[in-house]
Formats: sequence, structure tokens, C-alpha cells
Amino acid sequence: MTPQVKAQVLRAITTALLLCALIATYRVYQPGLSGAFVFDDHPNIVANARIAIGSLQPDALRGAALSGDSGPLGRPLSMLSFALNYYSTGLAPYYFKLTNLAIHLVNGISIFVLSLLILSAYRTRFQPDLSSASIRAIALAVCAAWLLHPFNLTSVLYVVQRMNSLSALFVLWGLILFVWARIRLLEGRSGIAVILISLLLFTPLSALGKETGALMPLFMLVLEISLFQFQAARPASRKFLLGFFGLTVALPGLLVSAYLISHLGWLQASYAGREFTLEQRLLTEPRILWFYLRQIALPDITGMGLFHDDIPLSQGLLAPLTTLPAIMGLGALMLAAWFARRRAPLVTLGLLFFLCGHILESTVFSLEIVHEHRNYLPMFGILLPMFYYLMQPLQSRDTLRLRQAAALLLIALFAYDTWARALTWSNPFDLAKSEVEHHPNSARDNGEMADNYVTVKTSDPGLNEFYYQQARHYYEQSTAVDPNYSNGLFGLILLNAARGKDLDPRWIDELEHRLRFSRVGSDVGDKLIQLVNCQTENKCHLDPRRLERLIRGTLDNPSTQAGRKRALVRSSLSYYQVNIEKNYPLALETMRQTVTEAPEQLQYRLTLIQFLTVLGHTEEARRELETFKQLDRMHAYAEQISVQEKSLSESSSGKQP
Repeated sequence: MTPQVKAQVLRAITTALLLCALIATYRVYQPGLSGAFVFDDHPNIVANARIAIGSLQPDALRGAALSGDSGPLGRPLSMLSFALNYYSTGLAPYYFKLTNLAIHLVNGISIFVLSLLILSAYRTRFQPDLSSASIRAIALAVCAAWLLHPFNLTSVLYVVQRMNSLSALFVLWGLILFVWARIRLLEGRSGIAVILISLLLFTPLSALGKETGALMPLFMLVLEISLFQFQAARPASRKFLLGFFGLTVALPGLLVSAYLISHLGWLQASYAGREFTLEQRLLTEPRILWFYLRQIALPDITGMGLFHDDIPLSQGLLAPLTTLPAIMGLGALMLAAWFARRRAPLVTLGLLFFLCGHILESTVFSLEIVHEHRNYLPMFGILLPMFYYLMQPLQSRDTLRLRQAAALLLIALFAYDTWARALTWSNPFDLAKSEVEHHPNSARDNGEMADNYVTVKTSDPGLNEFYYQQARHYYEQSTAVDPNYSNGLFGLILLNAARGKDLDPRWIDELEHRLRFSRVGSDVGDKLIQLVNCQTENKCHLDPRRLERLIRGTLDNPSTQAGRKRALVRSSLSYYQVNIEKNYPLALETMRQTVTEAPEQLQYRLTLIQFLTVLGHTEEARRELETFKQLDRMHAYAEQISVQEKSLSESSSGKQP
């Protein structure tokens, strides 16, 4: 067989095996495609009227793209993709999840190509005896392991995490171009223009999907330090690389660090809406990173979940005792990455890739402590060296078969675990039941289980009473396991009100105490509005003064003294004043305060304009509308502005708006 024929056969076998990995991935995820929207899917997709587009007109697309409020950029590319899903198939979660799976499969192909290029560069620089067949086999194993790994499930079946996978797609394409161009520079050929294109095109696209896309230059630097080490055939190319990384990584890194240090008060204030402080987060995250590493290397799906609020916060270096060892262990990993750069550069690449992938979401910023989807791209850094050393045929040949068998067994284990998780994601009840069984001390999981029992309806009185008792049990559990968690108490009140049962006064007392003194969640304003609705519908039978005290107590809470959370609570007070007190001038004044507290939140200003119009304050309404237009620089609210202009015109002419 000639070398050309061998190469063709190798390519055919590679293509067939890659196709098998893609089909296997589809099959293991298939049960979960029938599942429902969960958690943050609801505010971002289900309750987001602006993605419910009926045409592909520019105004509709622009409004949908700018309808997000996650992150500083709003993630417009991801929001636009949700709108296109809605336009094509309506609000059916199956097709949203299927789109996510398609993106995941494309990302898997991208992982394969990137692995091929990295291993080819590694052969050129460090291991010339590595054969093309070995490179393809290792790349296929890395691709299959990544595609089938159960830790990636939430980036596929949790619809809103398309933000994560879509951002990763563009990062992978940018890194593929970068490695390809760097190989050309090693060979003395042109590649600088391609590096610039990869940066200038794919970094913005990735960041518009999710802000973690801004890490792409840092990932490029990791590849440079570990794999290429600033080597190039031409001196001019080496100078370019030094300048490139100086401008794209070193300078921005210094500026961001200087800003954070000089605005430490702002950074600490951003934690007002969280159940933890900056210090607690910094102490806890090293333990979380080790949790991630353990789950990547040898996953245990009983430890995985949508929520991880049952993981205790670190209160000090020895509370819990694993805190200090975790910090020291991370330091040891960094040292290992540095000392391995010459003898085991893939180890350096992998460790740095993983750690740098967490530099935004697992460090100082006031995000939730744990989320599995944060490992979607960083996981590649662990799987690449892991499967390289399992399948590398040049050393310890006597263990090669054993190592290859271990690699295949791991991939099979990943596939089985993902399939098992996908089964539980096939309907909301099974998902909630599995989550609470695996995380009995999670307040959120107990609350989700209770919510699922609340939604079950039957004509059998005995079953209805059973479902009520189960819902009550899980709400009580969610209240008991976390002294800061208020949603269980809201759930108990609303549950009994819906069933026509008496409210336990102790629930109201405890809720008032927690709303006033405990760190409350970001959705507390929505929960208070639900209570107002319950009272308006004459179901809750609360003393109106007590209900107002709940809202004002929340406003007095130290954790609601600024930001969006306070504005939402303030708006719930306005909602109370309109619907319970019927005091419209007072509600208007409260809405003015809400806008003052959150001037960047256009939805509150729009509500204020509606209040002003209805109450006949047309001149002030016009001034606010002009301000609204100026703030709506991207014309995301063009349709709403048109409606308000019409209402103002009708109000001026004496018609009822």
C-alpha cells in the first residue's frame, strides 16, 4: 500500500470514527431533548416578550438581540439566536435544546480540529516520532471524551447556557486559526494576518455571545507559552508575537487589575446582592476548582446538579479544613505547570488552559459560587493531556494496550453518565426528584421539588392532599436547611393561599425577619409582587399593613441598598400602592424613586412614563420619553416608544389612553 493510499485510508477511518462520536453524542442526549425550560430559562426566554418575534424585520431582530440583561454587554448574539428559535418553532423547548445540541456537535468537531493542530505542532516542536495515526487517534479520543462528558450536559440541555456554548464556538474557531498560523510562522511562512483576523473577528463574536469570549487572547498566550514558546523562523515574527501579547494580554491585564484595586469599594459593593462576601468567595473558589477537576477526571453524577448551594462557604483558611490545602494545591498546580513546560509542555498547556478559563467566573467577580457550565471550554485543557498520556504509544509500550483500554472505558463511562443524566432531564419532575435526592441539603433543590408538586393537578381529593403535603414538606425543608433562604416561606404562603388553607402566623414572622436581616436573593422583588397579586385576588388574607411592612423591611435590608435588586423591591412597593392601597400619586412617586435608583433599567422608566400618562402628567411624560429615547441608543424599544407616543397623543386630545 502506497503512502498516499495509507493516508486516504487513515482519513476515511478518522472521518467514520468522528461521525460515530457525533451520532453517539446525539443518542445519549436524545432523552433530555423532551425536557422543559428550567431556572434562568424563564426570565431570559419564556418571560422575555421581546424574543417572541413574528417577523425578521430589523427592528424586531434588534429588539430581541438587545433584550438581555446578563453581563455588561447583554449577550446580544445569544439573545438573537433565541429569537430565531422562537420565530422558527415557537416556544417549544425541544427545538431550543436541539439547537443547543447542534452547537455542541459543531464544537466537538472544532475540538477535534484544534487537537489535531496542537498535536501536530507538538510533534514538530517536541516529539518528532509521533505518527499521524497516533495524532488522529488521540484527537478523536479527546473529541469523543469532551462531547460525551456529563459535566457538559448543562451547557446543552439548560437552554440559556447556549450563551456559554455559542461563545465557546467562536473561541475554538479563533484558536484553530491561531494554531494554524503559528505553525506557518514556525515554518517561515506568512501567518501574522491570520492571527490578527482570528483575534479581531472571533473575539468580538465570542464576547457578544458571552463575556468569557474576551479570554481568547489569554488562551492564545497559553498556547504560545506552552507549545510555541515564542519561536518562529523569522526574527520579525518573534517581535510581532511579543508585541501582540503585550497589547492583547499584558496591557489589558494590568489595566483591569489596576481598576479593580483602585475600585475595591465598588467590587465589594457588588456583593450586596449575594449570600456571601468577596472574602468568602476568594476562600471558597479554590475548593470549587478542585471539585471541578475531580469531576472532569472521574465524574460522579450524584455530585453534579443544577444547583450547588449545599456546598458550604469557606469562612476562614481552616473553616472548613479543606480550604487551606485547596489553596496550596492550586499553587502547586501552577508551579507544576511552570516546571513542566520543557519536558511535558502538554501538561503546562492543559493546566494553564483550565485555570485561565476560570479567571473571570471563579475569582473576584460577584457571580454564583458554582456552575458546571463554566467548565465547558476549560475542560479541554484537562482532557487533552489526560488522553495523550493514556494513548501515547512512544513510552511505556508494555502498558499501551492497558492505557488504551482505560481511555475507551473512560469514554464509555462518560457516555453512560451523560445518558443517565439526560434521562432525568427528560421531564421536570424527574429532574427535580433526582436533584433533591443528590442534594438533600440544597435549599434551591428542595424549593424546585416543592414547585413541581404544586403544579400537579388531579381530580382526586386524596392525591391533591398528598401533593399538597409533599409540596409543604419540601418548602419547609428548603426553609430549614438555609437560614438565609426566603423562597420556601414565600412558597408556603402562596401554596396555602392557593389551596384555601390558613396561613401559619409563624411563616409571616419568620419571613419578615429574613427579609429584614438575612441576605436575600435577587428574585425577592418578584416574590413580593406575587404576594401582592395573591392579596389582590383575595387569596392570601394578609393584613395589608403587614404586607407593606414586608416590602419596607426588605428595603431596609443591608443587602438591598443598591443596584437592580433594590430597584425591583422598590417597584414591588409601587405595585402594592397601586393594587392594594389604590394610592396612585404615592405609587407614582415610588416609581420615580425606582428610576432614580436604577436609571439604566429602561423597563422601569417605561413604567414611569405609563404612570405619568395615565395620571395626566403629560408634560413630564414627554420629558421622560425624550430621555428614554436618548438612553435607547440601539433602538431596542422602538415599538414601545411608538405605543407611548400614541398614548400621549390620545391623552393630550382628551381620549382615554
